[in-house]
Amino acid sequence: MEFEKQLEEWMKLDYVLPEDLPNIELYMDQVTTFLEEQLKNTKRFEEDKIFTKTMINNYTKNHLLPPSNKKKYSRNHMILLIYIYYLKNFLSISDIKNLLDPLNEHFDDQDSKNSFYTIYNEIFKLEHDHNTAIRDSIADVFHKSEATFAELKESKEKEQLQQFAFITLLGYDIYLRKQVIEKMIDELYQPESNNKAEKKKKK
Repeated sequence: MEFEKQLEEWMKLDYVLPEDLPNIELYMDQVTTFLEEQLKNTKRFEEDKIFTKTMINNYTKNHLLPPSNKKKYSRNHMILLIYIYYLKNFLSISDIKNLLDPLNEHFDDQDSKNSFYTIYNEIFKLEHDHNTAIRDSIADVFHKSEATFAELKESKEKEQLQQFAFITLLGYDIYLRKQVIEKMIDELYQPESNNKAEKKKKK
């Protein structure tokens, strides 16, 4: 139970609630200040920045983010920035672009049933409800790692080896999930490049 309590603490995460997203256009300084405040507890180190002006300008240059409207950013811009913030931890910029491109095609469809806000709200609820399953999965890996190196006597060395087993098992899980995500992006979000590659093979 002690580990479960620790895990609960480790998994505390700041969210940008859908209803907290400002539905007015903001200047870049206001955007960075808002997201810094909303996501400050997701930072590993105090000196880390959630976003800087340079980052946001680079995302625009790389077409992950549509240009601002007279130096002002909409709620849709902020939703995209939130996705980029989480995705950049494990995906390349080109993969994020391919994933977000279909979304960006509807960037200005404010009244659509599939508006950015509707999508964000739906995914937010899905992610929030998924936390319990993730926590249970991590706890299960922990208990499996506790059963490793059973032949060793209780010692600091045995504890360190079990911790190593736990961390590497979690890393293996992350690696496989990342691989699945990348394969899906390659197949679902880059059909044209895949078709070109297939044609070259046939030649």
